Amino acid sequence: MKIFITISRLIVGSLFIVSGLIKCNDTIGFSYKLNDYFAHDVLNLEFLIPYSLILAVAICVIEIVLGVAVLFGLKNKLTTTLILLMMLFFTWLTWYTSSCLEAQEAAGRLGQEFNQNCVTDCGCFGDALKLAPKESFYKDLFLLIFTIPLFFFAMKGKIEKNTKTQDLFYIIGSLVLIFGFGVLVIGWWFTLIFSIVLLGVVYLIKNKTKGDWLALLGAYVISLGFTYYCLENLPLKDFRAYKIGDNFQENMTLPADAQKAVTDYIWTYKLDGKEQKLTDRGRGPEKYDKIIGVETIVIKEGDVPKIQDFTIESQDEDLTQQFLEVAKLVMIVSYSLEKSDANGMKNLKAMADEAQKKGYTVIGLTASGEEKKKEIRTAYDLDFDFYLCDEKVLKTVVRSNPGIVVLEKGTVTQKVHWNDVEDLEFKN
Repeated sequence: MKIFITISRLIVGSLFIVSGLIKCNDTIGFSYKLNDYFAHDVLNLEFLIPYSLILAVAICVIEIVLGVAVLFGLKNKLTTTLILLMMLFFTWLTWYTSSCLEAQEAAGRLGQEFNQNCVTDCGCFGDALKLAPKESFYKDLFLLIFTIPLFFFAMKGKIEKNTKTQDLFYIIGSLVLIFGFGVLVIGWWFTLIFSIVLLGVVYLIKNKTKGDWLALLGAYVISLGFTYYCLENLPLKDFRAYKIGDNFQENMTLPADAQKAVTDYIWTYKLDGKEQKLTDRGRGPEKYDKIIGVETIVIKEGDVPKIQDFTIESQDEDLTQQFLEVAKLVMIVSYSLEKSDANGMKNLKAMADEAQKKGYTVIGLTASGEEKKKEIRTAYDLDFDFYLCDEKVLKTVVRSNPGIVVLEKGTVTQKVHWNDVEDLEFKN
């Protein structure tokens, strides 16, 4: 039993820390995912949308603090209760998500109308590790194997606060697991660095002051401080297809060795007056009098480009390729000019003027309408045009409204939050 409790605490605590940290890194992105779930045609909780960012921050930070608490054996009854409640909720949510997608797929095969909207990605590990809803569901079931017993053991007083020696054991064991998952799987060294600092500070506070709540407060402050930094700047680690060093054109195309989709074609046809069916991979019946219809079933999904919907459009034409071939391009991204930060918009004027003086082409990208574009250009005396792009895509390009992306023939060379406009460097 002691071995099982130890393994359970290490696995649950370490995964909670890494999962929470990844979402703290991109809390805005996690809030967008919450909005997807809050939509009227999903969970119908639209009244929560204005609070999605606050909820996202709370969930991420609490996740890290609970991970720390279970590792150090702090407030065990409360900690394991909250962990179990959180796991039960997210297990239900991933089950609901995967079931929705399965029902949608079944309705499509039967030619039936499906009115419900389905979220395609739960966002458990943000953009760092994309899991299909069913994979996320199985992952949550796996964690429940450890969280349910931990809850009952804690309620019976079988889990006690660590001694100093036990603290060191759990710290080392957790860091090994975090290295394996955060560094080797996710590919982000900061997960290990952050965890060393976090667990080290909690260890010192716990053993110097003997204050459980003070130790947890230390974990809370460190986690919230990191979250605030990422909100006021940009995510410390960008896992999306628009990060510095990525090329838009390359990410919009598939490599030659890309996996193609495997699709079954079900042909219904008449031959010699009899209706018959044939299933193949697309060639169809060799002989027939009349093709009545054909249905398709995707047996295996094919690869898709990392970037699928990015466009730069005027009212009349698609200018995407034209701008992505420009040697020096500054894109000012505002998914919604109506919601853009006023201070951020004020900072754009001097930056855009400096860039244009040094030979850069400056454009704006937004999903807002023509009237709002004209209003913003006039209000802030902006000497560049805004072009149209999908709102969801722009939210993915940069987690700031407005945000600035600098390209050289489609390759991202700089990317900043509006708070960091002064960090941009323009070459002559």
